[in-house]
Amino acid sequence: MIAPDLTALEALGIAIRSEIDAQELYKELADKCNNDLLKNRLLILHNEEKRHQTILENIHKQLFSEVELKIPPTETIKKKIFGEVKKPEKITDLLKYAIDLERKSKEFYLDCAELVQDLSGKRMFRFLADMEFNHQMMLTNELEMIEKYPTYFEQTIPFEVEQSFVRRKE
Repeated sequence: MIAPDLTALEALGIAIRSEIDAQELYKELADKCNNDLLKNRLLILHNEEKRHQTILENIHKQLFSEVELKIPPTETIKKKIFGEVKKPEKITDLLKYAIDLERKSKEFYLDCAELVQDLSGKRMFRFLADMEFNHQMMLTNELEMIEKYPTYFEQTIPFEVEQSFVRRKE
């Protein structure tokens, strides 16, 4: 939960930091990923978070042009919003980790939407919450597929093939 005395301007700075950190996370995870399919999905999320950062920076320019943009350090955001976490190594744990971060980001944005007084600020934070929820659902779908079909990200058939399914040479 965010502090009740947080201003819309401060929330905007925190949101931008959160998007920058998410970009870095997805890029780092993609760089470590050996599977091209998952790597591409992580890079899509990296680019989405980059787009969110641009949206937020543009909003800052439009609403607070006379105020210098102050983005808090990464450590502050991670501790306040995400808590202490260790990045996992296994692909299923990696997906669970990313899902949890997206869920926490969504909750943060919903909290910000309740905090800000102006309607535009509420709409902006709800939009961002919806985008993070979309990411959460994308990652959840990937996790469900790999749990159901363990070879989902491999170059093999991810299900058992019946002999009658295979075409016989005549």
